[in-house]
Order: sequence, then structure tokens, then C-alpha cells
Amino acid sequence: MPVDRSPMQEPHDVERGASATGRERPITGTVLVARLSACHSARSVEEVARAVCESDLVEVLYELVTESAPALPREDWRRLQFRGACVLERILFERPDLFAPCIDRFCRRDFPACSNEGMKRIFGKMMARLLIDYRPEDTLLERVAETAIRWAVEPRAKVAVRVWAVEVLLRCRGRVTWLGEIEQELLEAVGRDASPGIAARMRRRWWRGFLSLIHISE
Repeated sequence: MPVDRSPMQEPHDVERGASATGRERPITGTVLVARLSACHSARSVEEVARAVCESDLVEVLYELVTESAPALPREDWRRLQFRGACVLERILFERPDLFAPCIDRFCRRDFPACSNEGMKRIFGKMMARLLIDYRPEDTLLERVAETAIRWAVEPRAKVAVRVWAVEVLLRCRGRVTWLGEIEQELLEAVGRDASPGIAARMRRRWWRGFLSLIHISE
């Protein structure tokens, strides 16, 4: 998506985005980029998410986050996309109806294609939430599961990425039949050199969750 490269607002201008009524003023794509650049806290993520929703810019934000051709220097662009992904996560959890037009693209294209380690954590959490209610077609769900397996067993992956990848796989249980055939091998791979956090989660939740796949697939 082409990004408007006109001068960004200064941070002190960005903070004055709310009107006297408490509602966010409508924002444009240019202002969205500026506000993401100044987005450094949970509170600012919440404020930008609200402004995006009220300005009907969820799909504009989505295209910005998933755009593959940088419109800024590489590191600045990755930082901007990460902050945008944080805002998308907030929108999905608080206004899933507004994220709905992006679901198919997210599952079909952008979740499997994600290569940014920071965004993988966010996308994994988003996918785990989506799969509670959303039921994609079988071939699409299998692609999601294949991506989650790849993230879960990647030795260099961050702990949070691996955690959310396995949570996605738990949401796929009973819906992707071949998961039951590889569950023990998968958990052994995830548990190899596991951090204390992953080891604890394996004991409390994952073994119980995946063992149920055996009974589902029988």
C-alpha cells in the first residue's frame, strides 16, 4: 500500500488527537503513520486503536502492517509495522467486527508469510483468538497449522512465539486430523531445551490438550 510521505506530526501534536468530547478526531493515513511513530506505550496503543476504529481505517492499518515493500528505511519500517500490529491486536480483541474484513487475508496470506519475530508473537496471539470462533475451510486451516508447527519448533524462535504457535495448534485440534499423528513428536521438539516458562506450560496445559487429540482422531 502506498504510504503518504508528507511530513509527520510532531509527538506533541499527536497527543492532541482527542476532541473536547473525548472522542478521537477522524485521522488520515498520513496522521496514522505519525501516530504509530509516536506509539510507545499500552495507553498510546489503546488511543491509536480507538482512533483507527472511529476513522474507519482498520483496513488501511492492516495493509500498512502487512505491506512487503518498505516505504521508510528498513529498521524504521519494521518498527512501524510492529507498532501497527500491536494496534491491530487491540482492535481484534475489542472490536472483532471491524477486523472481520481482514480475516481471510490474515489466514490465507499474512499469517503464513510473517517473518518478523516480534510480529510473529502478535500474529500468533491473534490467530489463537480468531480460531476460538472462526472456522476457516479445511485447506486453509491446515496451512495455518503448518505455519504454527514451523514457528513452534524453530530453535531460534523467541519463547513467546513458540508459546503462541502451540496455542494455535491447540485451537486446531479435532479440526486438522493429522495433528493427532504427530502430537508426541511435536511436543518433544518444542520441549527440547525448553525455557522454564515453556516447560511449565507443557506440564499444565499442552500435554493434556494434545493427548485429547488421540481420542478425537480414533
